[in-house]
Amino acid sequence: MIVAVLVALGILTVRRPTLRRRVAPAESTVGDLARLLSIAAAAGLPLGSALEHAVSELTGPLADEVAGVVRSARTSGITTALLACDGLGSLGPALARAHAAGSPLAQTLDAHLAAHRSARVARALETARTAPVRVMVPLALLLLPGFTALVVGPTLLDHLIDVTRFGR
Repeated sequence: MIVAVLVALGILTVRRPTLRRRVAPAESTVGDLARLLSIAAAAGLPLGSALEHAVSELTGPLADEVAGVVRSARTSGITTALLACDGLGSLGPALARAHAAGSPLAQTLDAHLAAHRSARVARALETARTAPVRVMVPLALLLLPGFTALVVGPTLLDHLIDVTRFGR
């Protein structure tokens, strides 16, 4: 009781330790790189300069990969550096083809982003379509017994009461 009075008066405060999780910065993806390059291309930057600016904005292994492409581009050319890089997925060869052909970078990036977006939507739809199958077993195991008890229980109880009365 004394503790409760002290807490009420504010003399003794009970402090819960706050759990502060350090959230690591999210690693950049190839989609992030494509968006950064698209912005840079819309601003009129050439591919090499756009890659250099993208390196400063990216985090994680992708930033190291793009920095390697920029370093390699200084000695062997940007098309060769992009083709030699495996960490960019399909974006690297697409950028290399666009640069070699002299086609607009923005169109190539928009096409890649559209393909990336449609693949993400397709994965989300696939997950949504499999949800009913994955939920079926927990529903059957958790809801069916309770539903059965609610529906059949009163009727069964009435029959048991009748049987016990009939026996007397």
